[in-house]
Amino acid sequence: MKRIAIIGATGSTGKELVRLALEGNYNVTVVARNPAQVKPQNNVSIIKGDVTDLDSLIKAFNNMDAVISCFGPSQHRKVGTLMSEGTINIIKAIEINNVNRFIFMSGFVQADYNELSIVARLVTPIFRIIYHQSFHDKNIAEAAIQNSKTDWTIVRAPGLNHSQPTGKYKAGIKKKIYFGFMSFADCAQCLLDAVDEKLWIKQIINVGKE
Repeated sequence: MKRIAIIGATGSTGKELVRLALEGNYNVTVVARNPAQVKPQNNVSIIKGDVTDLDSLIKAFNNMDAVISCFGPSQHRKVGTLMSEGTINIIKAIEINNVNRFIFMSGFVQADYNELSIVARLVTPIFRIIYHQSFHDKNIAEAAIQNSKTDWTIVRAPGLNHSQPTGKYKAGIKKKIYFGFMSFADCAQCLLDAVDEKLWIKQIINVGKE
């Protein structure tokens, strides 16, 4: 049974990720800044940890096979350096513990324009202006991941919502991104599948609705 640590489990994607990981018979550890906000469940370990606190992450990642990150700021217009500094701490803790896999959830706004559909090309510059802090901070985070020694995968997701999950998605390296929404659950499934997908190691993956 693989042991995975999930960061961001109190968010919409994270909650679905925990559910799917349990259904997939993973040994799940939730790393949370405030453990009281995490609903206790059978076969889920809850450890106090904060992406701004390296020591807490080092302890949390002990004996893990994979780490999946879907954390993010509560206000996307005022992110500061949370994503970059938090991700750098995650990488350090992963490397210290010799964790095999790191899956990082990012967004389509970071994608190259050649990977975007016509509509997505039109709206992406607007999002980059509105969420300019988030865009630049995630660029730093993604660069740190790509320069790390871990077997990483960056998953760039489109807009997400609470629509009915389909259990399907389309994903791949330089996969064309179409502007639209997919369910949190389907995105979480892609993050979980990435753990065992060897072709995605050290690759940036675009994911979207099937």
